[in-house]
Amino acid sequence: MRFTNEEVLYDTDETIGIIKDTIEELKAEAFQNTRQAAYPPLGRDRVGSVRVGFGFDVHKLVEGRDLWLGGIKIPHSLGLLGHSDADVLIHALCDALLGAANMRDIGYHFPDTSADTLDIDSKILLKKTIDLIATKGYRLGNIDATVCAERPKINPYVEKMKECLATVMNADVDDISIKATTTEKLGFTGREEGMSAYATVLIYKDRESE
Repeated sequence: MRFTNEEVLYDTDETIGIIKDTIEELKAEAFQNTRQAAYPPLGRDRVGSVRVGFGFDVHKLVEGRDLWLGGIKIPHSLGLLGHSDADVLIHALCDALLGAANMRDIGYHFPDTSADTLDIDSKILLKKTIDLIATKGYRLGNIDATVCAERPKINPYVEKMKECLATVMNADVDDISIKATTTEKLGFTGREEGMSAYATVLIYKDRESE
């Protein structure tokens, strides 16, 4: 910043005003630079792509079927009806993962009209889903899922389900949350006509893979 002798001698107030304004601008710029250094914006230049997906599934309870849930067989007088083993939790997870990667849904990749998926173990579908999202560079971040069922009580089996799913997806058990609830005897779940499951997942790409 430079001023002529005339500006300093004869326009003192205006010169001082310019100096003060410039100082305030420099202070504001310095503050902004410090803030950006401390809190860099989240973006592709800093982290890999992160996406969230949601899945929902429901199956009818019937006699004469085994109850498969979260990849494990649970003792019960009724089982879930479906083209595959009808594991409602895994199906919700598959839809959440595929949705997060913008790769349609479980019915698109594993149709219930195909002989290849008849009575199939849903853990196979989950493993294939993990492989599918990997073709776009995505990996599992974490899962938060809820199973809605009146009976049997699900909580005693949660840890075993988490361990099973972690093995299938090659994930850390701590990255998988499974919760269980009832509908207070309301609706088809409360009447024990079926079960439903909800799943939210986070998937991500390593920055180097983008």
